[in-house]
Formats: sequence, structure tokens, C-alpha cells
Amino acid sequence: MKIKKYLVTFGAAAAMVDPTFLSSVVANADAVQPQRQQQGHKQDNAKAAKQVGGKNLSQQPRETGSQYTNDNSGYNVTVKATNLINTLHYNVKTSTDSGASSADPFSISIYKDGELYKTISSSTGTLSGSLWVGSGTYSIKVYTSSAASHWTGGLATS
Repeated sequence: MKIKKYLVTFGAAAAMVDPTFLSSVVANADAVQPQRQQQGHKQDNAKAAKQVGGKNLSQQPRETGSQYTNDNSGYNVTVKATNLINTLHYNVKTSTDSGASSADPFSISIYKDGELYKTISSSTGTLSGSLWVGSGTYSIKVYTSSAASHWTGGLATS
């Protein structure tokens, strides 16, 4: 709360000139924190309610193992981009519990250094493309409907 300390110090100095100024500075300093808390709650609610095409989505695990080697080849869940400008490639394919390809809508969230960077939605069971990005560590999370319970692919840089 350094900002509050500085505002109070500034307010005390200003109170020598105008005695009504101090009470307004202290009141404004106390109002800063609740605004930040409200913004945090709005972001939490947005993260909890993922929808694509009117369907609720939940985070799903990436499939690994010998039968998914080709689908995952060249792609990772987390990649590091070291250049000032990089191309971040994403390629995601969803499937059902039986291993059959899914055509249900889904969404991917790409994170840069742990913060949400971009969300991309698909109305089909596959999604691929690329973005120009800066340096940092990028990771992916895939959100699908209950019918599409697995995904393969991920991120790559060039």
C-alpha cells in the first residue's frame, strides 16, 4: 500500500494550504483496493464460464502414448519463444473416449508467461493456424464439450 502512504503524505502537505483537501485524499486512497478486487472477481468469473456455440466447455487432458505419436509430433503443451518476433503455430485435434475424431465445438486458450494471451474457438473438431508473438513462454489449454474428451497437437515456434 505504498500508494496510500504517498497519497497521505502528499495530502498532509496539501492540508497546510487547504484543510479540506486531506479528507478527500484519504477517502480516494481507500477506494482503490475494492476496485481492484472487483476487477479480479470479474476475471475469475470469465475464466469459469467457457462457452462456444452455447455449450459449456471444460478443460481436457492431452493424449499421449504410442498411438498419438504422429498427432503430437512437433507440438508441445509449452514452448519458449526466444526471438523478438516469433511465429507461434497451434494445431489441435479433438477426439472422443473411443478415439474417434470429434466434430464438436471447442476452444483453446494460449497463455504467455502464465497470463492469458489469446482465446481461439472452433466450430469443428480441429483448429490450426499461427500468430506472430514476442519472446516469452507460451502454453496451451484446450476446453471441449463432454463428447470430445481428449485432444492432440499443441504449440510450436519458428
